[in-house]
Amino acid sequence: MPPAKIRKLSQKQLRDVAWEVSQSPASTPEIDHIELFMINPRRGHVYWHIQPKSIDLMSRRLAKKSGFPSLIVRVYDVTDILFDGYNAHSFFDINIKEHAGSHYFTVEGSSRNYLAETGLLTGDGSFHSLARSGTLFMGRDKPSGNFEVSGLFAGGSINRTFTVSNIFAAPVFEQMNTIRAETERAEPLSVANVFLNITWDELLQSQLKSVIATISDTFEILGGESRFFSTQPQNVAALTAKSLIQKVNAATQTLYRRVSAAHKKKPFHIIHCHDWYSSKVGITASEKLNVPLVLSLYSTEHERSGGDASDRTSSQISSIEHKAVDSASLVIVPRESTRLDVLKQYKARPENVVIIPHVFGDMPSGEQSDSIDVRHWLGLDQNAAIVLFAGEISHAAGADIMVDALPAVCRNHSNAHFVFAGTGPLQEELESRVWHMGIGEKCRFPGDLKRESFQSLLMDSDFVVIPARTLQDEGLARLAISQGKPVLITQQSGIQCVTHGENGLITFDNPGSIVWGIQELLANPLGENMLRREAQKNIGKFLSYETIAARQFMYYEMILKGLTNA
Repeated sequence: MPPAKIRKLSQKQLRDVAWEVSQSPASTPEIDHIELFMINPRRGHVYWHIQPKSIDLMSRRLAKKSGFPSLIVRVYDVTDILFDGYNAHSFFDINIKEHAGSHYFTVEGSSRNYLAETGLLTGDGSFHSLARSGTLFMGRDKPSGNFEVSGLFAGGSINRTFTVSNIFAAPVFEQMNTIRAETERAEPLSVANVFLNITWDELLQSQLKSVIATISDTFEILGGESRFFSTQPQNVAALTAKSLIQKVNAATQTLYRRVSAAHKKKPFHIIHCHDWYSSKVGITASEKLNVPLVLSLYSTEHERSGGDASDRTSSQISSIEHKAVDSASLVIVPRESTRLDVLKQYKARPENVVIIPHVFGDMPSGEQSDSIDVRHWLGLDQNAAIVLFAGEISHAAGADIMVDALPAVCRNHSNAHFVFAGTGPLQEELESRVWHMGIGEKCRFPGDLKRESFQSLLMDSDFVVIPARTLQDEGLARLAISQGKPVLITQQSGIQCVTHGENGLITFDNPGSIVWGIQELLANPLGENMLRREAQKNIGKFLSYETIAARQFMYYEMILKGLTNA
């Protein structure tokens, strides 16, 4: 039997059908139910329909209870728990009169899970559920507070997926991806990284060795192959037995034999030596193995000696550096000053000297090694917003203006807490005043803090307030901005580093204006955008390990391509 022919409806017929459906009365639900919906992170909507017979049956069961039972909707906060009907964090009731209807409600906290039940509340306070909704997540009413700029790179021609520390470095990886796509090579690009670990400063060398080894490992994540060749560190006593140059010559022979033996098993495409004392290995390997040499100079002897290379050892080191620069297909330096010095002292060709900012000695430190748990120390909830005042607690600094603004702020932002770091003539008066205002539990006066403690407090704060009546030093504002923290200032403070709406807000020295500024930053924080801009600004200045490896990867390929074309 042939299949039935499908009849196609015209646009007019479809509109007629839609109209008929819209005019049909909604069917009455046959089961008791209740649903929750989010309007915005602070406002929800509940809809319920309970059959009258269910209410009557429950009412008869509760006839012996004291008082006449009332129909209510109970909304529970069930964040991070398995709700059993009794273990909610909190709840509130909505009195209703009809067995079916809807209601809008407001909640104090966002980023919470809520659940609703409708049922009968008796005179003795017991609640008897008739229907329960599913769990509803009320979203955030501000950015999450996660300011990470890390990401995941999925390469096309690279055919690899790897994490990156800074998403603003994406152009570097895309450029590497393009260069890889243009390269016809069956085997991975192979590099020998050479580091002769000889110096008087063992700690410095140990750190540099660790960084080079990490970049070498990261190179393999990008799809290349890297072998790291190094010597064991030499102590000061051993160095005094022979001259430094003699020690370098002796270690060079040993390390070259290792590089040569590895090359015979599986040839390297590039020899990359690090600093002058490793360059002799690189020069020898480049000449005998016929492999291009890349030289990394983290500083020149001219820079290290302050321009005075008059002694014999310094003169010999300069000579070794000069020969290494002449022999290298590419010289990598970490900063413009070193590049200019290489061009001037060793007459290098400008196109052969490139800058790759290095993490060693240049990367700004992250968390303080001896940082403290600020919230535990101050007795604050982990989700509390921290607003920081720091400096002299005085009339000129406007500490009293900020205190006068707090009652209004606290009424609208119950999660906000205020820390007054420092001491001053108004400290005792203001501590007493906040308790008389009924906001004492929202305020902390820790006094003068050590540098490490203050740094931890600043990093945990949401923003800084400088409500000054007179001109102020910009040091605190600049420090806060450098840490990605917005700053609220007054026009009277004379602080010039704050740009309104970008890295902070500018108000006037009166409580009403400060109320507006604090509430604006609590509701619409600038911190995430500030940190993203800072990361984007620093991408050319401070590079991650994988970004350095990717930049080196591109230069290696360009060197090999140039040799092939030649």
